Amino acid sequence: MLDRCDVLVVGAGPAGSTAARYAAEAGLDVLLIDKRKEIGVPVCCGEFNASLAVLAEALPNAPGLDELFPLDPGLVRRKIRGAVAVSPGGREYEFDLPGYTVDRDAFDRHLVDAAVREGAALSPDTMFLERDGRRVTTSRGDVEANVVVAADGPLSRVCRSAGMERSAVLAPAITCRVDGEFGDRLKFFFGSSVAPGGYAWVFPKRGCANVGLGVQRPATPVPILLRAFLAHNGFAARDIQAGFVPVSGPIGETVRENVLAVGDAAGHVVASNGGGIAPAMLCGRLAGLAVAKHLLHGESLGAYEQAWRSAIGRELLAAARTKRTADRFLGSDFLLEQAMGILGGRGIRNIIVFGGLRGR
Repeated sequence: MLDRCDVLVVGAGPAGSTAARYAAEAGLDVLLIDKRKEIGVPVCCGEFNASLAVLAEALPNAPGLDELFPLDPGLVRRKIRGAVAVSPGGREYEFDLPGYTVDRDAFDRHLVDAAVREGAALSPDTMFLERDGRRVTTSRGDVEANVVVAADGPLSRVCRSAGMERSAVLAPAITCRVDGEFGDRLKFFFGSSVAPGGYAWVFPKRGCANVGLGVQRPATPVPILLRAFLAHNGFAARDIQAGFVPVSGPIGETVRENVLAVGDAAGHVVASNGGGIAPAMLCGRLAGLAVAKHLLHGESLGAYEQAWRSAIGRELLAAARTKRTADRFLGSDFLLEQAMGILGGRGIRNIIVFGGLRGR
């Protein structure tokens, strides 16, 4: 492992790998570390990406979408045509939502490989321990780094080392895999008995589906909620994993000292649906470019904050506001049933996919 580098990226998920790729492409010495022995494992993700057209509509100011998406067709596990939202009373509302599902472990390795091809050095099974300015202590020794990119998730230890806040609301989520054929539409299930304060999902893949649920401050632990949902639908699960999703919007400050936060560590998640892959990769690209401009041309690291907020800040804040409003309805099956009936499929699509900003 390198003991000195221009950029140390902590976390080899979509945000970190993309940041490492663009920093390395600019000619910087980049070290990408991850605490996992095998990149992408375990998987705790819905594994769905919206189409490039949907992303362009949802994030109209985001640069570089055509560079990042669409992906290698070999990563696609099922092309998705649309979605169905199921109300607490069982009413179904259909809407268009083109995209595709992936195997997240293969997806993450694909992004890491892209960074390594550009020259980044990868060190798996390496844990971040602490940081003192440019000196970072890891489980494999100390590293001297001019800039550190925090891409280590919603409980980011790197952010904490720089005195940054973490996301105010972390929603517990749990996923699993269910064998079978499930068509080409995503399904979202709402109701207090299914996923209080959130939703459950069935996302089709090839020969199986990603099944899971995300909630907010549940009285019942998510493993119990998942078991009940699986039993109700006659599903047999494997590969169960749980984690947290930041759903309160971006943190207030993503640049401090020589640290940049990106992805879940920065709250770069569309709070109205919990999706974080596309925002993570978009902000990872901006982080890598900003670090390169800082180290090669003397531009302030603060330019990164301005760049990502100009690109997707409005949309992420709107989605967080929409979720706070929706929380009032998600707490009551009666109110939720009425609201979904009034909104219809198109309105539900606008709330879930666009955070209330578009798709009317």
